[in-house]
Amino acid sequence: MLSDSIFAADKVGARGYTGARPDVVEMIRTSPGMVLDVGCGAGLTAGLVTERYPKAVVVGVEPDEKLAIIARRGMSTVLQAKVDSADTLECLEQFGPFDLIICADVLEHLAEPARVLAALTQLLAKDGALITSVPNIRHISTFVSLGVFGTWPMRDRGIHDRTHLRFFARRNILELGRCAGLVLIEERRNLRLFEASAWSMIPAKLLDFWPFRGFLTFQYLHRWSVAEHCDAGH
Repeated sequence: MLSDSIFAADKVGARGYTGARPDVVEMIRTSPGMVLDVGCGAGLTAGLVTERYPKAVVVGVEPDEKLAIIARRGMSTVLQAKVDSADTLECLEQFGPFDLIICADVLEHLAEPARVLAALTQLLAKDGALITSVPNIRHISTFVSLGVFGTWPMRDRGIHDRTHLRFFARRNILELGRCAGLVLIEERRNLRLFEASAWSMIPAKLLDFWPFRGFLTFQYLHRWSVAEHCDAGH
């Protein structure tokens, strides 16, 4: 059950970083059959997917052993592996094609996100969708840290997570998708004036207009389709 996975994730101190993403699930537009959740964590987002779409079969990839063990309680298959490994990508071919692939806060942790995203695109079904969630380095917090304090921000999680290998602003994300053979279908933004403070979403929404928009978005969510199968009218 989803509640059991939440409790287990709390015990290993992982829930805050690998929690369920209802905002990602809200971007699913059709009932999927085969789903791939890349960086599935404890399986909390996968749990939301199967709650909403009971017929969905979710395959997960998770490099952390403890989280992978928890995720297996509620998911069809969980590969305890790194998605940027050639062996992992080859192994995933046996489960595909996928109607939906989720990459929630994953690409920024990869040394070669363009290569991996292109490989994942090849695993999509003809009319499949790929959803990405990527932190926005253009957020005002970056400028405050550099301009006011004169230091590059490094934190345990969020936009400036010290484990991030790549950094993206909106145009970088769009270019990443284009190079992977994807076409953008839908965009959503998570807003906060102060990333770590949920209450700051309210003032951020009040200021959510040009030219402030790019500085108040701390996370971009995109739904993509394979370019050759995308209806240009969408």
